[in-house]
Amino acid sequence: MAARDIMPWKSPLGGTTEVRYGEFTANEVFEIGEPVSLIDAGTWTEPTDDAAQWTLAQMGGNVAAGIAAWGPGAGNINPATGVAYATGDWFPYWPVGEPGQLWITKNCMAAGGGSLVAPVLADIGDEYQIVYGTTAPIGWGIEQTVALTGVDVIAEIVDVLDSKKSPIRVTGNAGIYWVFEIKKPTLAKL
Repeated sequence: MAARDIMPWKSPLGGTTEVRYGEFTANEVFEIGEPVSLIDAGTWTEPTDDAAQWTLAQMGGNVAAGIAAWGPGAGNINPATGVAYATGDWFPYWPVGEPGQLWITKNCMAAGGGSLVAPVLADIGDEYQIVYGTTAPIGWGIEQTVALTGVDVIAEIVDVLDSKKSPIRVTGNAGIYWVFEIKKPTLAKL
């Protein structure tokens, strides 16, 4: 687990910073910038940090998801209570699947999630998996494995940025970050 793995991004291509709130389940340790999903119990949880992709099945049949804007990880104090988070406490998250919401990560992984790669212009328009990379550990990011509609939570790459967060299509510099949209989660049709 690493804080700020996936964060909202605002650029001329779009981006918003809407915040919503949800209750979390017992023993959660997610941090800001990590995926969270609504589960059947009506509470929110982080997908397992196990090098597997974030899937719709991990949502327990629901399609509500987001990226934590704060969380109970690493002994964080709940600003609403002044003490450590407890089961049922509310936490803020940025919803995914909203029109125009963009995200940024520098955790750009090769297929298999074992190593980091340099993003390139050819990645723009590709739909990849959102994965927890355990080597190093990398943390939550995007893996160059084609995402499956109705199975995976999908990240569509919309831009590649350099170390100064400028588009490489303009600067010609090496890619460091992917800017992407998380597609609205939809369940497979039965």
